[in-house]
Amino acid sequence: MTGFVLISSALIALLGVALLVLARLEPDHRHTQDWGWSHVLLSIGLALGVAWVPAGEGSFGGQLQMAAAASAIVASLALQLAGTARYRGMVWSWRQQWPRWALLTLVILGLARVDYPMGVAAGAMVLAASAAWAARWLWQGGGRGERVVAGCFAVYAVVHGTAPILDPLARSFITHLVGNFVQMVLAMALILLSVRRAHHEAERVNTRLRDLYEQSMQGLVVVRGGQVAYINPAALAMFGFERREQVGGVERFIAPEDVEGSRARYRRLLEQRSGRISWEGERYRRDGSPLYLRGTSSYVEWEGQPALLVLMLDETERQRATEALRRQALHDELTDLPNRHAALARLAELTVPGSSGFVLLSADVDRFQLVNESLGHETGDALLQAMATRLRTALPPDVMLARLGEDQFLLLHPGVDDEASAVLAGQGLLALMHAPLTVEHRALYVHLSVGLARFPAHGQDGASLLRAADIAMHQAKQQPGAAVVAYEPGMAASAGGLLELEQALATAIVREEFLLDYQPKYSAGSREVTGFEALVRWLRPGQGRVSPADFIPAAERTGQIVPLGAFVLRETARQLRAWQQAGLQPLPVAVNVSPLQFEDPTFADGLLALLQTHQVPPTLVEVEITETAAMTHMDRVLPQLARLRDAGVGVAFDDFGTGQSSLTLLRRLPITTLKLDRSMIDPLPESSAGAVVRAACVLANALGLAIVAEGVETADQAAEVERLGCTHLQGWLLSHPMAAADAERLLKPAAVSAP
Repeated sequence: MTGFVLISSALIALLGVALLVLARLEPDHRHTQDWGWSHVLLSIGLALGVAWVPAGEGSFGGQLQMAAAASAIVASLALQLAGTARYRGMVWSWRQQWPRWALLTLVILGLARVDYPMGVAAGAMVLAASAAWAARWLWQGGGRGERVVAGCFAVYAVVHGTAPILDPLARSFITHLVGNFVQMVLAMALILLSVRRAHHEAERVNTRLRDLYEQSMQGLVVVRGGQVAYINPAALAMFGFERREQVGGVERFIAPEDVEGSRARYRRLLEQRSGRISWEGERYRRDGSPLYLRGTSSYVEWEGQPALLVLMLDETERQRATEALRRQALHDELTDLPNRHAALARLAELTVPGSSGFVLLSADVDRFQLVNESLGHETGDALLQAMATRLRTALPPDVMLARLGEDQFLLLHPGVDDEASAVLAGQGLLALMHAPLTVEHRALYVHLSVGLARFPAHGQDGASLLRAADIAMHQAKQQPGAAVVAYEPGMAASAGGLLELEQALATAIVREEFLLDYQPKYSAGSREVTGFEALVRWLRPGQGRVSPADFIPAAERTGQIVPLGAFVLRETARQLRAWQQAGLQPLPVAVNVSPLQFEDPTFADGLLALLQTHQVPPTLVEVEITETAAMTHMDRVLPQLARLRDAGVGVAFDDFGTGQSSLTLLRRLPITTLKLDRSMIDPLPESSAGAVVRAACVLANALGLAIVAEGVETADQAAEVERLGCTHLQGWLLSHPMAAADAERLLKPAAVSAP
């Protein structure tokens, strides 16, 4: 009988080992592991407690054997219930359970010490109860497989429960025969149940995965031998197919220039059998339309054969948006030409060391602002678009045409590296504009000023070349009509000097680095001093006097003539007040007023307030205006001149004879003095020049105006202007401009009133 029990125990142990092996294959299934150890421990308990009954129950060895058998059986029961609970998804905590099972072990051991058959009976009852409990858990809410196993547990419980009845030591042949059969069936059922559970879970996972990649927005393709072995719906939709069978090979979707790269990726992944490669590029749909994909390729085993798993995202819309933003960043919105950023990027490519020579043309539309002001900005925009269309059509394909902004265009002619060819390219550009442009049913003629710079002669990088071409273009704008000017190194120094002068001028105005010289005016005939003209001078620290011919135009260009003119008026008023306080009889002082100063509608009131603050009579001040100021700003100038004239301030019409003054203009302006420009005086005493001066004097006398001859430098000129009718003379023959202290010596003491 002992041999039979041992054989039964060995079979149970083998089945337990089978369950443990299964548990190793499915490590997430803890119930399989619990059931495996339960069978192993049960076989140990049966072998120690039933097959080999201790010979000396009271001996230490016998007690140790009984303890081991009882512990193994109780642990087997605990693991059996733990596995069943975990299988059913119930919570099982060993921390809470082990005290109960330890107590149960002690009870069985205690009974066995008192009476060994009693201990065996207790162990059998525990086995039966445990099997019944496991059967109950599996039966409730279980499927057909679970109920079959529950039935095996129930039969097993009956076998264990009847074992002490058939034999006090549970060694009945019937018990072990039936028990062995039931245990084997139960073990096999548990194995099948575990396998089925693992299979169902694998199917569930596979179903979830299938749902994921079937419903995924990401395209998924398995490529094997260059053919599509699997393609999900998202990828089918990307390429315009309805079924996988329609797809076939993958190279039909790849751009010809990318085919070899795709093959290389495929070969490398198949050789390495690991890793992944990211890629992106243009592919083609079934109808031939392009799409832009970004994806990863990796090695995969598909149906037992090596294959390529390709995951793809359709980035077509994003790529289009990116290209649109890139185009917007590098193209002019109005003309659709490359813009400044694109031009600089192209220049950077062409100016690397060792590159071939080329010429850069900077072209600016002459008097474009006049088009905007007279015809409207819409017409100006249409004109620029028409220019861009004509140039783009007529220029060679290798010439880059760009719009830098407003009315400035840039042309980059590769292969032109000598000045003669460069100038010829510029003249060709002018020739393209000879014919008028039709804009809104109107023919408009366009004239360009073109500056050119050559690489590498005039610059080693794009920025310096563009700067040189712009400098040459501004030189061209100073010439009459359309012109082409090649850059010369001296131009940069001149332009840099102008910029430096303009910047220094702003600081000089803040620091008041200016003073006034006074050039006397003399009456004709008597040659007595009748007044002065205030002339501003700049004493630049460290450089001495700066010529008014340099800084006055700079002040006009930058608008700094307004604060500078305000300084001259303040200094003039202060000097007149100082002469009064010194007990001298001041003479009228003429001050040049810029057209920009009349932009301020409060200019006249401000000047009168300034004179009142310094207690200077308005009759001691004369403002000189030019023909440009009078004609260009008539609507603002005329009311303010009338306001000054009514207050007693003299008004002089300066530089008469240099423009296109009309009799109507002289009649409308409230002037008191007409100043003949030095260009009218220089030719004297030529008879033809004298006739012009005489006519001007006759006109001024008829209007009741004083007549000042400027630039009198010889005695013959002085005598002639006096003979022709000028009332006053001014020039270096009589006096150079002088400092205030020297001018003061020409003043007479003020008359003292009688007491």
